[in-house]
Amino acid sequence: MISLLSTVIANRPKLGLTICATIRKSKLAFIIAIIVVALQGCGFKLRGSQALPSYLNNVVILSQFDYLPLSRALDKRLPVYQLESIVGEKTIPEGIEPTTVVIIKLQPEELERRLLSVFSTGQVAEYELIYSVNYDIIFPFAEPISASLTVAREYQDDPDQVLAKSRELELVLDEMRAESADRIIRLLSSQYTEALASIEARKIRNAVKIEANNR
Repeated sequence: MISLLSTVIANRPKLGLTICATIRKSKLAFIIAIIVVALQGCGFKLRGSQALPSYLNNVVILSQFDYLPLSRALDKRLPVYQLESIVGEKTIPEGIEPTTVVIIKLQPEELERRLLSVFSTGQVAEYELIYSVNYDIIFPFAEPISASLTVAREYQDDPDQVLAKSRELELVLDEMRAESADRIIRLLSSQYTEALASIEARKIRNAVKIEANNR
């Protein structure tokens, strides 16, 4: 017993430091937990977190042109959010329950270049790329929800390196499409809540009409 007390007393400084470190870590974990809850309450989704209820796990990507670049970006990003991607189909594939499907209907993407600066020769030195897309989200039993998004990047041109800058431009556009795909997927959660509200509102309107007709 005396030996045990001697050991504790001898290691008291180390023990005190260990306890303080543990308390600090606990406080930090508590603060992080509060921040995460607050962000989720605002509709924010951590990258890779599930965007929709587990039963609503199939996403059909429709576009006017097959394999639109944004369609490919969505096809690549959806599995990160635990969602199955179905691209290139015009209807829901046979064997898949329609009530488990969300449809993303893409309109043709648009790219605008806004001049920012020029060289002394008059050639473009820098401009802003503005990528935008309109789309509709269709949840089971709900009316389509129209949405749009815009992604912008500043881009420096160099007329002396046409091939290299052309390749760089393609990489920048790929990044913009990937960001757009992430934003579309992250918005699904709040749009799903909106869809549920519209379904309930429609039920109430129908019930009111039926009651009025029965009077």
